[in-house]
Amino acid sequence: MLDTPLWRFAGKFWSRSGVLDACLELQAHQWSVTDLLCALWLASEDRPFDGLTDPRILTWRSEVTQRLRQVRKAIPKGNPVTESTRHQVASSELEAEKVELALAYREIESSGSQQTSSHQFKNGTAKSLALRNLQSASPEKTMDTKTGTLLETLADELHNAISGECAPC
Repeated sequence: MLDTPLWRFAGKFWSRSGVLDACLELQAHQWSVTDLLCALWLASEDRPFDGLTDPRILTWRSEVTQRLRQVRKAIPKGNPVTESTRHQVASSELEAEKVELALAYREIESSGSQQTSSHQFKNGTAKSLALRNLQSASPEKTMDTKTGTLLETLADELHNAISGECAPC
């Protein structure tokens, strides 16, 4: 099953202001968008994120998702001769990301990550849980100011989604 709550969250959250740019900039610095989205989704569910360890996720990411991304990037934008091919590869890349998120969802649910507190958001700490979860997603030991700003953007957007809509996405 590819249509998971994590996938639905990702689709809605991705469209929020600043999220796409922040995620793609972090991805350019070796962050996994899947890990970022898992960290944020779990924060929206009031649950901690300890990282993903299932080797199937890492293998799928490196052997399929990243390779499709490389192929897509190798095809120039705006060339009418190759635009259809670029679009088909981009569609395949999106499907690969959906599989990756489904694998991640299965791992999260099988690991039994529990809610931290039923009052987490009422106490105004959704942002702090999101930041802790994002730090758990970090491929870096230390983070520069720019990375910190990008993580703040993502945590703020999650907080705004929760505060403004009572449900994150």
